[in-house]
Amino acid sequence: MIRWSTLPTSKVLCAGLLLALLGAAGRVGAAAGERDPMTLRVVAVNPSGDKTRTVPVRIDLPQEVKPTDIIEHGELQVEYDTERSLYYVFKPDVALAPKQTKVFEVVVKDVWFIPDAQLDSLRAHTKLLLKRLEKSEYADSAKELGESILTRLDEIQKLQNDETISRKQRIGNYRRNLQALAVIKEDLARMEKLLSFTGGPPVPTMLEESPLKSDAPSKTTTWLVIFLVVIFMGLLAGQFFFTWQRRVKTASDFSGEQAAAFPKSGDEHDTPVGGRGGAP
Repeated sequence: MIRWSTLPTSKVLCAGLLLALLGAAGRVGAAAGERDPMTLRVVAVNPSGDKTRTVPVRIDLPQEVKPTDIIEHGELQVEYDTERSLYYVFKPDVALAPKQTKVFEVVVKDVWFIPDAQLDSLRAHTKLLLKRLEKSEYADSAKELGESILTRLDEIQKLQNDETISRKQRIGNYRRNLQALAVIKEDLARMEKLLSFTGGPPVPTMLEESPLKSDAPSKTTTWLVIFLVVIFMGLLAGQFFFTWQRRVKTASDFSGEQAAAFPKSGDEHDTPVGGRGGAP
């Protein structure tokens, strides 16, 4: 539920603030897939007939609205409420003459809809999984789950394109649709798991079209990682090789020095022990 609020005033006779959502339901833009912007209005009224009042004005924006979504905010300032985790526009001191009414408007982008392209992609992916599973032992389960997904996607599209409901109702529908979409993606993951049980890997086109693979690394990134791993393993092998060579050389040098320091005697008679040398 959206809560539109203003800063409290210090006196009972200060200006009252009336809030409203304006405009008919947005229509899908032909070029960029965007919808008509939404206008939020706050009306400041001074009920006093003889006194000038200075009052604060504030409009809390829905949580989905970010500063980049604000098209026009006039003389109001944009701030962020850390406690409520939302942006708001305000003016701390609005001077109103006796019986004066002043209107403030904020124009924001309509961000409360799931793009049709995303729904169409999920729908196509569901049909592709159904086709792959239609001759498997999981065909009945897959059909039941797939038809349920397609029905829910149609309901989401119908709800967000309903121009007979108010903007506030449509924002509520959008938030419920996001929850429904999360469940749909979980069900699609279950269908992909059923496909894996059949023993056949998904076809390449399925992997390319799957909206569930959007967070997977690209082909270029994958090859780059493989190339870096190969280089690392080559450097590591080279280091081991040269370390082994150095150790072999060190051991050989040590053996030579040891042989020179402790020579072996070839003939025991060359060095007489005891007695005297000379002619007999």
